[in-house]
Amino acid sequence: MPMLWSLLLVFLLTALGWLLSRRTPWGRQVGMTMVVLLLGLLASNLGGVQLQADAASWVNGPLTSLAIGLLLLAVDLRRLWPQARQLLGPFLMAALSTVLGVLLGAWLLHPLLGDDRSVLAGMYTATFTGGSLNFVSVARALNPTETLLTLATAADYVVFAVWFAVSTWLGLRADTPVDAAWADGPPSDQPERSWWLAGIWGFAVLILAQALSAVLPSVPSILLLTTVALLVAQLPAPASRRGCYGLGLLLIQPFFTMMGLSSPVAGLLGEGLPVLLYAALVVLVQALLLLVLFRRWLRWPLAETLVASQASIGGPSTALALATAIGRAELAVPSVAIGLLGYLLGTYLGLGVAWFLPG
Repeated sequence: MPMLWSLLLVFLLTALGWLLSRRTPWGRQVGMTMVVLLLGLLASNLGGVQLQADAASWVNGPLTSLAIGLLLLAVDLRRLWPQARQLLGPFLMAALSTVLGVLLGAWLLHPLLGDDRSVLAGMYTATFTGGSLNFVSVARALNPTETLLTLATAADYVVFAVWFAVSTWLGLRADTPVDAAWADGPPSDQPERSWWLAGIWGFAVLILAQALSAVLPSVPSILLLTTVALLVAQLPAPASRRGCYGLGLLLIQPFFTMMGLSSPVAGLLGEGLPVLLYAALVVLVQALLLLVLFRRWLRWPLAETLVASQASIGGPSTALALATAIGRAELAVPSVAIGLLGYLLGTYLGLGVAWFLPG
């Protein structure tokens, strides 16, 4: 498939995913990221569609870098603590449980994972601490093979989908009715009007990070992009960056569409089975430690613990979706805030674990 047609397909599927995530009840619950990934999986595994390599490189390169910078520009550290403190304890324990699960899985499955275990450990630490943004960032820094990346992505989303469904079921049993007033999604989930100004900020961060990368070639470019974006996000005039999160969330969706188009689900039951087992083990360890041990020991409410877990495993948007799905509208802002903290930590933790753990 020529590059132009490949890009057109990616953007059409992404646009369809956006429409379904806004207009259908199930789409609003699982979020746009999950919808576009599913559309890509269906087109690839049932329709036999294959992407052209140059198109995939363009989506994975400049477009995704711009999206990462925009998402990180939404992290206002001055506002993060007041909004996130209610979920801070469960979230930190979720992050700790993730790291323990990653290390345990790397030890138990070392014979099956082989030399790929440090790369997988870094990517899964990142994604199950902060979400997909951090998975993309660490994957770009560690440069896994295309086969490993597609299998890891497919396993990540299979496990995420199962845990989201389980979390929703458990949350609905927490004696809190679904809030019908939120049927059309919370106001904070609506697209911003100032995307053009957000785009200027995003391009400025991207250009600055690339200039620093030329001066510091030994530093991973994604670390420079992450650090520059976080520093710029603390500058005055935060209102001018109000559209950054919405635009970044939209621009990163073609990456997940592309991953869906590149992910052989059947391969997870063959050569990808160890990767799937590793991802499942990490989430299982987090769930057991967080829900069975830490929650009972520290007496955290079930709903808050589930939302914090989802913030670490799926990021702000899926934590927001879970809070909405279980009728806890008051957790909407804290869920996004604590998910942004995951964005802040995930890439650094993922690269640290990958460096610490030998292949």
